[in-house]
Amino acid sequence: MMPDRRRLRVSVFIRMALTIAFAVLAAGCITSVEPRSVPSGASPDPTATPAPIQFATGTPGTPNDEFAHDARLEWWYYSGHLRSESGREFGFHFVVFKALGGTGEPNLVAQLGLLDVETGEHLELYRARAGFTGDVDEDGPMTVDIDDWTYTVFATAGSHGFNAANDTEAGLSLQLESTTPAMLHNKIGWLPTETGATYYYSRPRQSAVGELTLGGETLKVTGTVWFDHQWGDFFVLGKPAGWQWFALHLDDGASLMITESRGIDGEVAETYGTYMSPSGEVRSLRQEADGIRLASEGEWTSPVTGATYPSGWALEIDSLGLDLTIVPVVSDQEVTLGLPASSAYWEGKASIGGSQNGEPVSGNAYVELSGYADPDPVPWLQR
Repeated sequence: MMPDRRRLRVSVFIRMALTIAFAVLAAGCITSVEPRSVPSGASPDPTATPAPIQFATGTPGTPNDEFAHDARLEWWYYSGHLRSESGREFGFHFVVFKALGGTGEPNLVAQLGLLDVETGEHLELYRARAGFTGDVDEDGPMTVDIDDWTYTVFATAGSHGFNAANDTEAGLSLQLESTTPAMLHNKIGWLPTETGATYYYSRPRQSAVGELTLGGETLKVTGTVWFDHQWGDFFVLGKPAGWQWFALHLDDGASLMITESRGIDGEVAETYGTYMSPSGEVRSLRQEADGIRLASEGEWTSPVTGATYPSGWALEIDSLGLDLTIVPVVSDQEVTLGLPASSAYWEGKASIGGSQNGEPVSGNAYVELSGYADPDPVPWLQR
């Protein structure tokens, strides 16, 4: 069955906020495009000694880096696999982007993507707001309003929730609780790049309980979710720069993040990752040291933006004995609603098959592809 793709047009508080916030989130990546120059003020090493990431401990006054920061860019990102009481399967991604505008005030954009695995239908919704509104207590929780959606980070580490369920046709509301320790990328949760540095950690497995609305029908759902939190004074340049990002849940309980990033010249700058064993042990991975090989096995061209994305991958990691095939559940999971065509990206549910040390392995994944749509000029936001 050919998937039926629908875009649900929703009200936004301030449409201009969407344009401003996504000016720095433009994605794109074909090497025929001239390389982007690095904006003035970007530094690959803004702090010689990055502060350690800290989480809530239950002691009042303890810093909690799950909350918002005074940074040029920040996002809280969820992607996951849900199942209804009857066994019907869904994929979703939910994200809150925060970007500082020219006045120094933050602008917020939230996006929700829903995939019905049974029908292949992919839906998109979004909200936008100028200004960071809500309740932010020093010791938590942090509650953020984006128009009529609400996002909450509770005082307990790894406890989050969101309500994006105010449309009669589609929506999602989830309560999320981490079932694994935090995963700090690059060992300390800090990554220097040629366009600035970013703090970056994940909570690779959160249990999810909530309600999903689709076609006017509301279903109780449960599932497993991957959470990413990233912030810093860095830039997202867009095509030809970009990345391929993979969040893998293996059926033995292990979790794996792999990123292939492209520099401002469109060439692969590095491939790295982080692996968490079923018992929670974390291991940082590098392309040469760990024998990471990533190859696309097909492509898909968007009928909306004309962007051509990789579609289907072979992933090998010698140090882990992994030989995997990653296949999108549906080809068309591009995210475009409310964005200029140049800011489109692909965020989709995929299945995993293959072997580890000669034994069969399977699982679920979410894949993000940034930097494949032709870019528009980007008015860089200055602090």
